[in-house]
Amino acid sequence: MATIKDVAERVGVSITLVSRTLNNQKGVKPESRAKILQAMRELNYVPNGLARSLVLQKTNTIGIVLDSLSSPFVSKLIKGLEKGVAEFDKEGIYNIIYCSSNGDFQKKLRHLSFLTQGRVDGILIYGSLVTDDEIIMNLSQSGFPFALIENDLEAVNANKVVIDNVDGAYRATQHLIELGHRRIAHVTGNINLKITLERLSGYMRALQDARIPIDPSLIIYPDFSAPLDEDEPVEAHDVWSINTFLKCGYDSSNKLMDQPDRPSAIFFATDISAFGAIKALGERGLSVPDDVSIFGFDDERPADFDCYFEPISTVRQPLELAGYTGIKQVINSLRDPNAPKERIVLKTDLIIRNSCKEKV
Repeated sequence: MATIKDVAERVGVSITLVSRTLNNQKGVKPESRAKILQAMRELNYVPNGLARSLVLQKTNTIGIVLDSLSSPFVSKLIKGLEKGVAEFDKEGIYNIIYCSSNGDFQKKLRHLSFLTQGRVDGILIYGSLVTDDEIIMNLSQSGFPFALIENDLEAVNANKVVIDNVDGAYRATQHLIELGHRRIAHVTGNINLKITLERLSGYMRALQDARIPIDPSLIIYPDFSAPLDEDEPVEAHDVWSINTFLKCGYDSSNKLMDQPDRPSAIFFATDISAFGAIKALGERGLSVPDDVSIFGFDDERPADFDCYFEPISTVRQPLELAGYTGIKQVINSLRDPNAPKERIVLKTDLIIRNSCKEKV
């Protein structure tokens, strides 16, 4: 493989002059530049990207840190990221590196350590795990450029894209109340996520504003960390897997239906948990919405998860727009490090379908 020294010898110039040509620096005559570039083509010389990044102190790379690339929701986010890169990086300057930690604190620390040691120019962190706060605080103190999606950490001055989960959950619960339901249950998502707490808060606020007492027995906190079966090692369990969401919804629905005064409606923090619940209801001979009204969150299609029933009423969150906006913030901050930080709040949409009906 040809080296920079080979190029210099072919042209009869110094290595320094070849390096200046590679980095588009001043001090290279046009005729010398042409000869050097010609020699590179003849020798099939490929510049060492890491070496160039050390010289320029730029990698033209952005790191994306997520909890799981296999998470059901991530494809929409990635679509928005790609759309944003295409629009805000028309010159094709930036490369993207994805790092998935599966919610593992130590693994996420290793990813960030790897990325911030000269591998990327900026980082976009997606997710709202409570344990991320310590990592983000440390990153903020280091001065490294980054932006957040779904984590509204007040103590940190950074670009942020926040989805209004509280309002979405509030309006979903309010819709069920307007249909005449009073015993409305809520099945939460992973309680270690801030967005789960936000959706729970929206549910409770809607009940309080309607003067409906909050019944703790109607709030189910599924254990997303529990193995799917007795033979599965705890350390091998994937808390982000589709089967975990389905099982949590299935088990939660059975707990609610076992109550003497069971709810007439259930609001789920995730659609996929709702899909598992609908399966459990069907096994009991109960139908949706005739026996139980179901409202979800995320706007997922049942068929995508091998669930063959009609899509449910849900809260559609703008994940594609979140990815698009987040990558725009990162690119803008790399181009202008002194630009003021932005906190952008994205609203959700209520999608009403046939999984809810009036309480008779």
